[in-house]
Amino acid sequence: MPTYKTGKFAVAENKTVAILYQVFRLSVIGYLIGWVFVMNKGYQAREESIQSSVITKVKGVVLTNSSDTGLSLWGPEDYVIPPHGEASLFITTDFIETPNQKLGNCPESIKVPDGLCHDHDGCQLGEAVTAGHGIKTGRCLKSENDTGTGTCEIYGWCPVERSQEPHVPLLGKAENFTIYIKNFIRFPKFSFSKSNILETNDDNYLKKCIYDEAAHPYCPIFRVGDIINKTGHKFQDMAKTGGTVGILINWNCDLDKGSSHCQPRYSFTRLDVSTSVSSITSGYNFRYSRYYKNADGQTYRTLFKVYGIRFDIMVNGKAGKFNIVPTLINIGAGLGLMKLGAVVCDLVLLRLTGERELYRKTKYEHVKHESKQMKKSDARSQDGAPEEVVNMELLTGQEGVTNAPQASV
Repeated sequence: MPTYKTGKFAVAENKTVAILYQVFRLSVIGYLIGWVFVMNKGYQAREESIQSSVITKVKGVVLTNSSDTGLSLWGPEDYVIPPHGEASLFITTDFIETPNQKLGNCPESIKVPDGLCHDHDGCQLGEAVTAGHGIKTGRCLKSENDTGTGTCEIYGWCPVERSQEPHVPLLGKAENFTIYIKNFIRFPKFSFSKSNILETNDDNYLKKCIYDEAAHPYCPIFRVGDIINKTGHKFQDMAKTGGTVGILINWNCDLDKGSSHCQPRYSFTRLDVSTSVSSITSGYNFRYSRYYKNADGQTYRTLFKVYGIRFDIMVNGKAGKFNIVPTLINIGAGLGLMKLGAVVCDLVLLRLTGERELYRKTKYEHVKHESKQMKKSDARSQDGAPEEVVNMELLTGQEGVTNAPQASV
């Protein structure tokens, strides 16, 4: 027969279970208020799809003196690549210059494995030198009376690129350069926009401030040397071989407190190093050329192999504002956890205590449906019929009939 369960409340005088239940309730209330609402602001609607734009500007000049070009003054238009200011920029700290190159025939560099040869057969005509500087002409060049290894002759920009040992960076004073980072962000869900430039009435603030976590935490102008130091590395060491640095701008905005409480936080890390591989993977360099023509119209170029620091500016963030929907959802979740506490305490009462049988009988009661026959017998008993007759009627199934003996005639 189908059954239906309905609730029944029983007051159990068990001190241990009562304490367990109160501790559970207080824990849920503490979790709901302390962690959900205070720490995680569970009463707010959130948005993490931040829209961002970054513009950079570098300032600083440095004087260099090389044996090839003599004194040179380097400004941002010379050492910043690209010069128009993006979220990723490169600042030159050192370079190797190969001036006055022109197209022609010359020996390949001895540091290029594919350019080495023992005879002319090792320099196939028209074949490009792998990781080299030109096209093989078919000749193997050796010094006089040298029967050992030579280098293939190539057609390319000659003379080939110079290679020299690490030295003091030519732009070592670049650590005093400054980077001005303008960051504009927007949270479309709340129609909220802001920039990382401090709102102030002092027109000279940006002209004299330098970012300092203690004194000027909201100044958007950063000294290059200070950025490198905050990554845990030294600028002069990185300037020799180059490197990559990440500048992270984090926005964590509580819009219930107003716009003034929405300010960026900066952090810095070096990205081109790893503890799982050798140091050969670190560093950053590339090449570019400057072309010109002499009075006879012949084209020349100066090749630069530059070392420097690449800065990648990354922006992330989230914003929150009060909303009734997440508030009600989190309150409902808390009430559900409290209900779970009652279930746990019931399991303890009915399964683990010494009086579990008593608690089980008290909590659960079976109510059976009475048959029509039982109802009629109860009615006759109430009318004064003898108990024996009632019982006999139940056995025979006949109403008003008895088995008394008949009189003899």
